[in-house]
Amino acid sequence: MKLAASAAIVASIALPGLALAQTSTISSMTSDVMSGFYPSTVARDAANWYDDRWYVTPFGSYISPDSSRHASAGFRGFGLALGKPINPWVNIELRASGETMNAKTWNYNGNANFPGYKWDNWSVELDAQWFFLGRAGYSRANGIQPYAVAGIGAINDKASNSTIYGNGSATSFMGSVGLGLVWPVTNWARVVVDARYRVDANQGNLALQRGNFGDWLVTAGVQIPLGAVPEVAAAPVRTVAPMPAPMPAPVVVAPPVVPVPVPAPAPAPAPVTRNFDISADGMFAFDRAELSDIGRNRINNALTELKQAGITDIRNVRIVGHTDPLGSDAYNQTLSEARANSVKNYLASQGIASSAISASGAGESQLKITEADCKAKGQARTRAALIACLAPDRRVEASFTGTASR
Repeated sequence: MKLAASAAIVASIALPGLALAQTSTISSMTSDVMSGFYPSTVARDAANWYDDRWYVTPFGSYISPDSSRHASAGFRGFGLALGKPINPWVNIELRASGETMNAKTWNYNGNANFPGYKWDNWSVELDAQWFFLGRAGYSRANGIQPYAVAGIGAINDKASNSTIYGNGSATSFMGSVGLGLVWPVTNWARVVVDARYRVDANQGNLALQRGNFGDWLVTAGVQIPLGAVPEVAAAPVRTVAPMPAPMPAPVVVAPPVVPVPVPAPAPAPAPVTRNFDISADGMFAFDRAELSDIGRNRINNALTELKQAGITDIRNVRIVGHTDPLGSDAYNQTLSEARANSVKNYLASQGIASSAISASGAGESQLKITEADCKAKGQARTRAALIACLAPDRRVEASFTGTASR
């Protein structure tokens, strides 16, 4: 009675879906359905086309139960699947099924006629089907389509044996793997067969406190697509415009003589300024203003860099000397001016007009690092260490402004 009632429920769900599929395809059934397969007269043979309609599949199951269930094998199950292809390779499918396994006698503690367990099971499972040969294109749509399947879900096992253990019921995790195939019969019906191995966690330890169950199932059903067969948009028709009538030959008129314009003089190049920040350490002896060989080399390097940049017409040079904070303000001001003038005199000796060079001193007024900074970094424990730490303050800034030579 339970099996009959469940079958009636499945039918009540499947029949409206079948009616919907038939209604939505009624306009094309005269030619498409009667031809059996997807018709080749419409543009469905594009390489990437596949049938992506929702579908329902009522099915029946042959079950070979785990030996610990002490139940007989047979056609004991039924169910309904709702699925959707998501690309030419994969379907997602939700399956609900019920099954009844009749008890069989078995040997228990020397009793060869011990009654087995009768099972009434219900399950819900989410499957992923992988069509490893693909389904895109007209020829694949009409051919047999093999697939591999894996699913997870839940199963309610209800075991009945009133002789010793009475009734037991538990809901458990289940998973299954298997292989199957889809055989298109028409564009609104396909035969589906698969074989799978199901693992039932047997949460309630039913059947003499047994652990997991492993059942084999073979299912067969009819897959019913819902809605009209999807079309592929026809390629746009390219139209070629007719060739225009030839135009009459134009009358050639000699162009007037136009004087060649005299090119405007090239604009004067814009002034370019380059700034150099030259460390005074090594250029001057400590507490001295006379240029050393290292100092002259550093200035020469700056002049070479200007030449490489194409700036040879120097119009203005600004020299500013700087010192560290050691010593008095007045002394440091005088020292910074003297060092700036030493650089000015050397530049004049290298061919830069003395009138284009200005030299000034900033003393200790523009420090890059202070004595407090050195103490904070632990670099002021001795006077020599402090002098080394304040090296960035001892510098000469040189700014050259000029244009590229013509």
